[in-house]
Amino acid sequence: MAERELQPELEALKEDVAKLREDLARLKDAVAELGKGELGEARRRLEGEARRLLEELEAATRELREKARSRAEELTREVEEHPLLSLAAAFGFGLLVGRIFDRR
Repeated sequence: MAERELQPELEALKEDVAKLREDLARLKDAVAELGKGELGEARRRLEGEARRLLEELEAATRELREKARSRAEELTREVEEHPLLSLAAAFGFGLLVGRIFDRR
């Protein structure tokens, strides 16, 4: 008799557990979908930051290239204006480097 009285409660408990399983499965899917959305947003932010840094690097490269070109033009002008002085400086530098390597 005690079993008969517990049977409806046991069936109700089984139904509740089944509903709980369904709810947990839906919750898991919702959390996974939320995580995908957050991952996508983080990826978009990182891609944007990477693009910004690449643009800054390209700008710095252009600026450095322009400075190097300007300096090379200045050196060319100096050599053209003072060829003998430039030749003497190059000769002196060569002697200095030769002495440094000769000491080995």
